[in-house]
Amino acid sequence: MSQIDAILDHRVDFDPEGDLDGFLRQVPAKWVVYAFADAAGQPLQLLCVKNLRASLKRRLQGEEMLCLSKRVNYREIVRQIHFRRVDSAFEADWVYHDIAQQVFPETYQGMVGFRPAWFIHIDPEAEFPRYSKTIDIGNKPGRYIGPVEDKHAAARLMELMEDAFDLCRYYNILVQAPHGRACPYKEMGKCPAPCDGSISMDQYRRMIEWSAATLADPAEMIREQNQRMRDAAADQRFETASKIKSFIEQLSKLGKGAFRHARPLREFAYAVLQPGPSTRSAKLFLILPGLIEEIADLLDEPSRPSELLGAIFTAAEEHANVPLGPKGVERIGIVAHHLFSPKQTQGIFLPLSNITEKTIVKAYKDLQRQKRPDEVEGEGVLKELQAM
Repeated sequence: MSQIDAILDHRVDFDPEGDLDGFLRQVPAKWVVYAFADAAGQPLQLLCVKNLRASLKRRLQGEEMLCLSKRVNYREIVRQIHFRRVDSAFEADWVYHDIAQQVFPETYQGMVGFRPAWFIHIDPEAEFPRYSKTIDIGNKPGRYIGPVEDKHAAARLMELMEDAFDLCRYYNILVQAPHGRACPYKEMGKCPAPCDGSISMDQYRRMIEWSAATLADPAEMIREQNQRMRDAAADQRFETASKIKSFIEQLSKLGKGAFRHARPLREFAYAVLQPGPSTRSAKLFLILPGLIEEIADLLDEPSRPSELLGAIFTAAEEHANVPLGPKGVERIGIVAHHLFSPKQTQGIFLPLSNITEKTIVKAYKDLQRQKRPDEVEGEGVLKELQAM
């Protein structure tokens, strides 16, 4: 079995002297990820198209223009077509990325066009801790919280945390602690100035740890601060109550808008329902940091959601220690893209932290109300990567 046979689960052989119409009847007029290969099984081109039959009819009839100065006659070189059916944009992106990575490992990154996921990194135990935005996930000690919508959202989130918790804004001064010269934020009462020794670096690390815990779970902090505000108002400490109210307003921006999916990396875990091949069917995927795996095909509304729930958590336990390498980071980027997509055709994402039998059934019903991907008569090219 060749490498590509092991990746794509369907194969048809092409005879350039044979009947093209008869050959085309062997393949579906459906959404696929597929690859052209030569007689030896060497991959030549990887595509994602909405209609495999139409794509092959166009490309195998004669010369195809690759660019303004290059033509190729696929009939002369293509002898195998390998393909895999997909039924949603999410599944297509995942399958295409994984196949491209295996088939074209040296060139795929610059050609597949997937955006990275942006996270916030903080290590409270660092010598001089600070928030930073990053797409290089999991390679440093400390905490990664995300994803956020893009690098601009990541920068805004960092500024929000610095303002809400009166953290140091000038890292070049912080690293001089305790012999630095405090900036104007100290005089404004908006920084405790660890740089000049006004507080110790150990105290500042605890402030950073407190802020990071709040970013990971803002709801709990908001509940505590609301109670403090009510207590201050009851004691007629109105100035204190007003300050607490401002703090709450800042914290209330967390978990919303571009920050709505920000959570600790270990909680980047979802059960995802996507359209299946028929009207009432659905596919269930498990998402963990660095992992995407299909775990069930649903032909209709789940009649035994407890069994699905068990399958989800069994699979999650089996893959709990999957290492997060470069390929896994790219998968997180694919998931993040769909999490933030404004379209109403991206399936249903259920965080594992609060999934139940009821939410699984509701997710299936919500999926049925979404607009299903359109079938097309033409080729419908979505992605194309070639080695020729």
